[in-house]
Amino acid sequence: MAWEIERRFLVRVAEATWGALGEGRRLRQGYVRNGRPSVRIRTGEDRGAVLTCKDGSGIRRREVESVVPDEMAEVLFAAAEDRIIEKVRWRLGAWELDRFLGALQGLELLEVELESEDAPLPDPPDGVHVLREVTDDKRFVSGHLARLKPKDQRKVVQKAYREVRGWKGLND
Repeated sequence: MAWEIERRFLVRVAEATWGALGEGRRLRQGYVRNGRPSVRIRTGEDRGAVLTCKDGSGIRRREVESVVPDEMAEVLFAAAEDRIIEKVRWRLGAWELDRFLGALQGLELLEVELESEDAPLPDPPDGVHVLREVTDDKRFVSGHLARLKPKDQRKVVQKAYREVRGWKGLND
């Protein structure tokens, strides 16, 4: 079992930046179990379908991953029922930029995995405006987002961007 040390940020990306990023990688994630631990199946990675178990919250969480056959992924997605989210991900240096699809359209998150909890953050990618950190905000955990009905997903996105007025920024 390994530790994942990750920080997440709500961002806005300049329209010109989206065009320059290229296609990105389309990910589909189904949540077989929410809670502790969460159990997720994801497709869209080069290595194939990945089953992930995560336990904990905040910056440091336990994580175990295993590549599974496509047939198993299909069964796990069926078990996830409607607890599925889709997004497009771009790798930008140390950062991963996610642009959510469907009812979560408009939600843009930037995340970075770190070597330690107190490691300094790399500069954000050009064209990506960091609005606020959401690492400890459970509303932005993918498993939580997947549990919501589409109308509630849209409300989370709208509220998230309304709340950022007055946040000073990543390095303040």
